[in-house]
Amino acid sequence: MGIKVLFGSKIANELQYFPEKDLLKIWQFKEHLETYGFEHLAGRNKPSDEVPKDDPYWSKKVAIAQQYHLWHYHIGIPGYDKSKGFGNYTSEYILHYIKGDGFIKIVDFTAHPPFKLPSERYLED
Repeated sequence: MGIKVLFGSKIANELQYFPEKDLLKIWQFKEHLETYGFEHLAGRNKPSDEVPKDDPYWSKKVAIAQQYHLWHYHIGIPGYDKSKGFGNYTSEYILHYIKGDGFIKIVDFTAHPPFKLPSERYLED
């Protein structure tokens, strides 16, 4: 069952500057979710409050991730590391999104590692 995919205004404005091949992967992710939901995604998809305990900003990151219901998805940019198997592929870049009831809102796109949460200006639009 598909879910609705929205874009935060900040990331939506920035997409015009993305390379076409990166936009294609983002649109494929959007179309997959709208058709199948979270089933059978190739990349790792996880709640962003699963922060390593040794992270010096652990409590702050966990609090923000929980407050905004943040998740992140390994989008396959520039490519996937497939060593951990389908559904757990990782990549240098991730999409950050707010997970709601029957929808997500994509709010940011960052390199990983290190794991950084979106700034509040990306979350509050």
